[in-house]
Amino acid sequence: MNFSVIRDEDLDELGVELWDLSSNMKSLTGASVVFLKGKPVNKDPEEIAKILDRRNIWQGILEFDPSWRFSREVARFRKKQKFFRVHFIKPAEIEKLNLSQENVYHRFRRAVLERSVEVLWIRSLPGIDEEDLVKRLEKTIPGKLVSFPPPPEEEPSFPRIVPLILLVFLIAIYHPVLAILSMLFLFFDKNLMVSYLGILGTLAIYDLAKRKRVLTILGFLALSLLVNLSLSDFYHLNQISEFRGVKLSLVLLPLFIFFKGLYRERKNWRKFLPFLLILIPVGIYYILRSGNFGWVSSFERNFRDFLESILWIRPRFKEILAFPFFLTLKHFEKYRWFFIVEAFGSIALVSMFNTFCHIKAPIFVSLYRTALSLGISIPLAFIIRKILKRL
Repeated sequence: MNFSVIRDEDLDELGVELWDLSSNMKSLTGASVVFLKGKPVNKDPEEIAKILDRRNIWQGILEFDPSWRFSREVARFRKKQKFFRVHFIKPAEIEKLNLSQENVYHRFRRAVLERSVEVLWIRSLPGIDEEDLVKRLEKTIPGKLVSFPPPPEEEPSFPRIVPLILLVFLIAIYHPVLAILSMLFLFFDKNLMVSYLGILGTLAIYDLAKRKRVLTILGFLALSLLVNLSLSDFYHLNQISEFRGVKLSLVLLPLFIFFKGLYRERKNWRKFLPFLLILIPVGIYYILRSGNFGWVSSFERNFRDFLESILWIRPRFKEILAFPFFLTLKHFEKYRWFFIVEAFGSIALVSMFNTFCHIKAPIFVSLYRTALSLGISIPLAFIIRKILKRL
């Protein structure tokens, strides 16, 4: 992981200009680097890409900025691969989100560790010791500090067609017709084909493994790695492109299990009405919280930072909650509402799959996070099993 750290006072010296996409285009005289920012108004990404290429200008893509999607489109049109992602915190966020020095440190740290962001832009933030922050980041992030501007991540040389073929083979075992249908995507978009195979693969692995715990987990891990390797091209590694169908991949298997079980119990469906009234808002919250844009309370933010300071990478909470129930499924089989527990337990599996769909994240980080979730969940599963045996 290579990254650079810059501050506001460095911008002029480094030849950085901020280009507000909501206003008129700047002349860019003397600029060697441009940070695109703001909501684009009447701007053509292809035209801007040509301007940047013609002038040999590096492009900074600001995370969580209104320009985010547009800037990535510009990068996709560029002939020269001279762009990088930038993480920064706006001064207004400090007061609005009540961010402490520790919160700010962990946020920048996560940007590099979990998303491989190339540039950390340390702005003048109220109540934040910039010197201490920069020193701590440079000292503790396990990556290589490089000069600005840092180059984007290079594409690995292994043949990505191999994991793609294995994905097709997996779906063919589950349902040959679905595998044949996947070939149609080759005429449109190979990346969409990988998403299709990966999402269907969550159903395939679960069905083929027959709820055998170790086999199911290993199957999902293999599926996750195949999808990750199939999409490890230059644009995915640099987050210009992303795995499509993230939300669908998180809900397809749990919903399939839930409605399949509900259908089996259709004669008694009224007994499950209270569960439905609870599960619907919980499910909506689950979907809204997936991704990087969900609302987080100050307490949860501080707790996350605390876990990261101890464990290096924070495990996913939903995996810690759901894995113990998946690991103890057989102890719930005597209950008519077993399918609800089964659907809940499957959330851990699709969450694990989702972890590896973030292609920009270093694969060793994804593996460690998964191992951490399982390591914490196994003792919890043991406790649940003991409780159920006494009931």
